[in-house]
Amino acid sequence: MSQPGDDAPVPWALRKGVSTAITLGVLVAAAGVVLAVWLSRGGEASQSYPSGLQEVAPVPGAQVPRQSPIGARLDAGWKPTLVIGGTTIPAHQLDAGTTQLGEYFFAPGPGKVIEELRSGQTCARVTATPVIDVEAADLIFEWCFSTF
Repeated sequence: MSQPGDDAPVPWALRKGVSTAITLGVLVAAAGVVLAVWLSRGGEASQSYPSGLQEVAPVPGAQVPRQSPIGARLDAGWKPTLVIGGTTIPAHQLDAGTTQLGEYFFAPGPGKVIEELRSGQTCARVTATPVIDVEAADLIFEWCFSTF
């Protein structure tokens, strides 16, 4: 057993300043993670949609597979018409979403008006008419995305 005044080696974790340096390093790393999450969350929120339109899929400028669903999520009280690449999608084929929640999506497939999207840029347009507030103007939003 060592006595006071012995020159016994001190464990590295107990040396002066080591625990302070480790604590500061952990705090700086945590602050970096919080900053990175905060900055990445702000990216998509900049897209502004007209009143009544919550979001579209795929997002404008996205790259998606040719079988991806295309459509919009609307507030309650809107009846949409979806046009993809110049082809109007029949209302009964807007079945890839939950219409009771305002989700109107079209998934290309066999026996549908569009069986598969072409590779390259595709543009879509949603035109929605109000069914509750009939005084409101129609909602129109166009966007483009790439398919592969």
